[in-house]
Amino acid sequence: MLLPLLPLQFTQSVRALPSKLSPLRVLFLAALLSGFALSQPQLAWGFTVGGVSLTEQQTSGDTVLHLNGAGIRNKFFLDVYVAALYTPDRVANAEAVLDAHVPQTVRLVITSSAITRQRLVDAITEGVQRSAGKDFPRYAPYLDQVWEALTFEVKKGDIYDFRYLPDQGVSIVRNGEVLRTIPEFEFKRVLFGIWLGKDPVQASLKKAMLHR
Repeated sequence: MLLPLLPLQFTQSVRALPSKLSPLRVLFLAALLSGFALSQPQLAWGFTVGGVSLTEQQTSGDTVLHLNGAGIRNKFFLDVYVAALYTPDRVANAEAVLDAHVPQTVRLVITSSAITRQRLVDAITEGVQRSAGKDFPRYAPYLDQVWEALTFEVKKGDIYDFRYLPDQGVSIVRNGEVLRTIPEFEFKRVLFGIWLGKDPVQASLKKAMLHR
């Protein structure tokens, strides 16, 4: 579930009210300020999913992407990461996302210290195998490039972006640093298919990424 965050300045405004005001007036003004806050563009505050704050928008190339949806990846009763989908326009159909030659980003925010580099590598490998099916051998060389890029140990709080740009391909980005770009649309399709394909890694996560 996506929850709006109340801006700090509104909280501070309520605290700064003159002490002479009656409690009733303080409550009225607090409600008024809160109502005003909720009427403002959500970009200013972002959203929180599983304790992770996500921005409403991000820029990819020259395109502004919007948070399409986000959810929590669970495994063995453990919250592993938060996955978010950013698209130019709201999309509720998974195939439309996979087939689109437009800027898109899948963001993973690691939420567990139990996730290691090897476990992340294994998870992506298994996910691509499920997504690609019998065509998996075709994508093995691209996976080799992913593993070569993921040389860092994974830490809780790390942010991994799989960023697709039509004129570049899929970029693997760690905490804002581009590690590798793979210029292949079909690889983007099977990679994003880990979460949005016909056999996704978690059906509830797929649904969350497609619905706000």
